[in-house]
Amino acid sequence: MTTPTKWLISSLLCLALTQRPVAAKSRYNISFAQLDTCDSIDIDTSSGYAYKDFFMVHTLDNNNIKANERLHLKFYVLTSMDAHILLSVTSHPRHEDRVYEIVIGAGGNTFSAIRTSMGLRRVSTNQDSQLLSIYEPTPIEVVQTKDGDLSVYIPGFKTEPLLHFLDAAALKINYISFSTFGTNSARWFYDCAFDGYTNEMEQEQRKQSVADELLSMLIFQAQNSSLPTNLTEIKFNFQMRSLAYDQSSALLHTRMQLVLHWSDPRLSWMPESYGKMKSFVHPRLQIWLPQIIALNAALDGFGDVLRNFEVRVFSNGNITVMASNLELSTWCVDTARNWPNERINCDIELGIEENGGRIALTYDQEQRPLPPNEHVNTPSGWTFVEIDVAHVDNSTAMRYTSEGSIQTISGDVTIGFTIQRNSVFYKHVFVMPLIACQIFVVLSFLLRGYRRGALILIVLLLTAWGLMYLTRHASPNYVPPLMSAYQHIMCISVYCYLLHIAIMWLERYPPRDKPANCIVAMINWTPLRFLLGLRFSDATEYCDIQEQPWRQLSKILNNASFIVINICFIVLDAVQL
Repeated sequence: MTTPTKWLISSLLCLALTQRPVAAKSRYNISFAQLDTCDSIDIDTSSGYAYKDFFMVHTLDNNNIKANERLHLKFYVLTSMDAHILLSVTSHPRHEDRVYEIVIGAGGNTFSAIRTSMGLRRVSTNQDSQLLSIYEPTPIEVVQTKDGDLSVYIPGFKTEPLLHFLDAAALKINYISFSTFGTNSARWFYDCAFDGYTNEMEQEQRKQSVADELLSMLIFQAQNSSLPTNLTEIKFNFQMRSLAYDQSSALLHTRMQLVLHWSDPRLSWMPESYGKMKSFVHPRLQIWLPQIIALNAALDGFGDVLRNFEVRVFSNGNITVMASNLELSTWCVDTARNWPNERINCDIELGIEENGGRIALTYDQEQRPLPPNEHVNTPSGWTFVEIDVAHVDNSTAMRYTSEGSIQTISGDVTIGFTIQRNSVFYKHVFVMPLIACQIFVVLSFLLRGYRRGALILIVLLLTAWGLMYLTRHASPNYVPPLMSAYQHIMCISVYCYLLHIAIMWLERYPPRDKPANCIVAMINWTPLRFLLGLRFSDATEYCDIQEQPWRQLSKILNNASFIVINICFIVLDAVQL
């Protein structure tokens, strides 16, 4: 056969195959074309482990029910794992109620089980894995006999039951519900015509409550959570709960109650038409909400600061958003270089994201913040003395600069805090030892011998201890005045100890040579001796002064150092403490 003839025959075979309908079958011999004859329900990723929609079981005209059977159901599921089936007596089961919960593909599609309570009391387990798939529908058949024997089959997998449980006190199943676990999604098919189970169950029709009617109306009137027209301002007020400042990381941690309120005429209603409800709160309420951002936020504070809050809509169209425990972390750099007497200003800059300056945050003057130091927790060593709210005056309408940096625009507000350190505590801890060291240094001039040296060494130990603990509390970016005072005291104590050694040497082991004439003249100078509180050279001790000039020199050094050091202490206390 020639090559063109072979090519023609192959083409005809391919054309014939394409014209013949082919039904794709799965491993359980179920095609998607067959599932088109079924009703279905979707479990989305946001549902989680919750049974929301319940179906009533048709016990009287249940298809294919046998003589000894009380229940016979069959359905199909598309999911990757955790296919949950709940068989219950009531449509409002509680967690402690007895139910039959069938889980196929639990534990990441590794095992299956029957439980007699939601999430608890496992009575049957099967370790067969990979029963579920998101690409192939898995059939599930549930049979309950009149003897209380509950069996779960996977048709096409094996003929014997996958799960089996004999209940001595069998439940009369009236309702069935489907669910999954975590963020997993699933699609269930039931009442399929192709398998003869066309009238197994019917979704329960519940009467819509007044709250549900109002919720539906508000969601419809909100127009897909669109921005209200003619909205120009959002009023706010706040109450401080706690304030803490971390100087080492330049972070201001605040916790407050923030309340926002504005008006949207679309969301108004007549209370008489909805059970005289004048305000409405619902977790599934979908309306436009402002995205409040902290412009100087730090760490994970970027983005919308409103994470846990309550939305309340009033019948006149007013809307209130209350964040009762709003926590913010903002940057605040300590520019005051006078530890521990700092007094700095910190700001929280708030604005509305992507509003182009059209919507302004306005502080509600009728609701002022709490006065300083009233009912506000200050866990750090800082407290605030003043709170101020100011509106940002900025002509730009762009939230971000050309470089991509965030900036303030017209309509933003700034909450300013004037805070100061609790300096009294640090003064008691660090200033008192410093004063004690000064007293000890002064008293050392009244002592002689080893007692004087021991007292000076005590001063050195106290100053070293103070400097060591100062490094744990003071800012390492600069040398605070209190640390400089400790350094001066340590230098003075070192000088005093060296002076003590020199005096002991001059008194006990004086040089054999006579002092120079200038030193003798200074020793005998009457004004100097008068100033230092020594007896004049023409007194009765004149001969002793002339015979022991080195001893007299030690007295002059001691008294002169005493006067100079006291003057240094006075200046030090006045300038640095």
